[in-house]
Amino acid sequence: MGVAITSALRKFAPLHAVRVAHSFAEAEAIAAVMRPELFLLDLDPPPPAGEIAFFKRLRMLYPDARALVIAAGTSNELRTARGTAGAIQFIEKPFDLAEFGAAVQALLGPWTPPHSGRGRGTLRDLHLLDLLQLKCLSLSSAVVRVETADGKSGAIYFRRGQICHVITDTSMGAPALHEIANWPDGHLSETDLPLEIPTTIAVPWPALLLPIAQRLAEETKQQSLGEAPRVESATAPAGKKILIIDDTEMLLIFVADTLATADKTLQIMTAPTGAEGIELATSTHPDLILLDYSLTDTTGDKVCGALLENEATARIPVLMMSGHVSEMARTAQDYGNVVASLPKPFLSGALISEVERLLAAGPLATAPRVSAIPKPSPLPAAPAPALPKEIPKAPLPNGHGDGETATASPPAAKAAPAPSGSESPKSTAREPMGSVASEPKPPPPATTRPATPSPAAPPPAAARQTTTSLGEPTEVSVTLALEVVSMQLTTSFRMQAATLQLCNPVVSVKMDDRSELKGVPLENGFRLGTIRLLDDGRVDTMRLVPTRRPPQLPAAKSSFAIGGMSLERTNSHQNLQLTSPGNNSMRVLLTTQCELLAVELSIAFEVVAVVLQARGATVTVRNAPGSGGAPFVLEGVELDPTAELRALLVRAVV
Repeated sequence: MGVAITSALRKFAPLHAVRVAHSFAEAEAIAAVMRPELFLLDLDPPPPAGEIAFFKRLRMLYPDARALVIAAGTSNELRTARGTAGAIQFIEKPFDLAEFGAAVQALLGPWTPPHSGRGRGTLRDLHLLDLLQLKCLSLSSAVVRVETADGKSGAIYFRRGQICHVITDTSMGAPALHEIANWPDGHLSETDLPLEIPTTIAVPWPALLLPIAQRLAEETKQQSLGEAPRVESATAPAGKKILIIDDTEMLLIFVADTLATADKTLQIMTAPTGAEGIELATSTHPDLILLDYSLTDTTGDKVCGALLENEATARIPVLMMSGHVSEMARTAQDYGNVVASLPKPFLSGALISEVERLLAAGPLATAPRVSAIPKPSPLPAAPAPALPKEIPKAPLPNGHGDGETATASPPAAKAAPAPSGSESPKSTAREPMGSVASEPKPPPPATTRPATPSPAAPPPAAARQTTTSLGEPTEVSVTLALEVVSMQLTTSFRMQAATLQLCNPVVSVKMDDRSELKGVPLENGFRLGTIRLLDDGRVDTMRLVPTRRPPQLPAAKSSFAIGGMSLERTNSHQNLQLTSPGNNSMRVLLTTQCELLAVELSIAFEVVAVVLQARGATVTVRNAPGSGGAPFVLEGVELDPTAELRALLVRAVV
């Protein structure tokens, strides 16, 4: 997941450096060198204790930076109430790629004066409410003690992520929590949770914190928290008017900031619901409407219909921007006011290019009717939205791309040459993340060393995925558990070669020391999927499917039961061939070095599979996890009819 997020960050913020840390201490060491603008914290799995101290230090050292936390179990109501004034922005996991991209681009954007009058927070605005959410989302069991300079003190008790008890000198329970939230910035410290504590709060934490967020939002409604208050010009912009209707606040911020930076004369209005958008369109008569398809109160097609029914809004052109590509295309065919579409996620260059083109075209010549006017160029039912194929050439003022239209098609993984006599291109089959039995199988090959399997049929729209190529080589080592079917010994009884059979499809994957992940094993296990071979039978690529289980390999066994024995002549030498009886056989661990070629993502931005490319024929074989092992050369690979591994032939390096 870290590799996938890093790859996405490089797409959405191509002018920013990205570094990965695996602990709070490592993050602080990296931050001291690079001085980041954005901190991104993934709370799955929850980190060890220390979130409060970590963010307090970040506020002191990087007050102008912003923070994005990815976690499961966030509260949409709480996020809406807190809005952009929070020092930490939260995004629910699993999340849509467009939502993630909008959040990153918004947090790294120019942050022009807010059009909604709401504040824009940075780490200098870190509040107890932000830290309480962190403790709850990290499923913490601890006591947070608060002490102020004027002698007030209190304690907040967390049990498995729920606030179960709060006490101050004068109150306890929910009133005590609200009292602490009103205190000026105090000293916070954490201690272990006692075995026995009273339970004075039984309300789920989102409902408990919501009134605090609403009060803070009211207090900060008209000022910008992340910077000194801005003085708005007495003269309003005199340019064309644009209305943006989208229920994702970060996307509203990103789009509004991008357009305002590109053209400071634009009058930009935003609406989080379809009803508010229709009302604003009726009262302000914008020159262009940017409309999302999926809204909290309605859908984009119904908004388009309502605009057409009103004579005052029927001639306003609509640019739809959504990840629901098929629904967006159908709306464009049925409603004549939809003049263009922009699949999410998109970069600022594509957005500006489309908006400038549509503003130059002006209003619709006549008021179209629903399903009455054929579209001059109907939008095809395109595949699900993907990361842009190309990074724009020149940066905009917000640092997210140029003014050229970005191509919204997924980047192809680095392809290897197809085997001789095979016309089918190399492709990577995809399947939903989950049971290892769900992996689609390629057509059966004609030999045990198959040519490249034909591409699998396209998945249904709900399961479409994005294959993300990685910009920089990332080396990984893959370890498999194999049973020794037979072995050849030299006349001096040294192992010459061995035939190995896969005893378990689960493999262990570890990032190379030269990569950003510094040799750290991945937390989820992987299942060995399909393998592709080169013309000479060597391994070209292998596909690994996440299993959502820890990478637990079967233990190695050093004993070898002899079921049969024979002498074979190889290269003018007599070799002793030993065969296992097939039960309780010797088991070894084989490690091979690969390069991470691509990461397959679902539309919910979950890792569906990773594609690795072999870096050579040399492997390491050992019969104990802690041993150094011995080098072998992979001489032969036998695949089953589904292109999955059946057996290997390895020969010792002399």
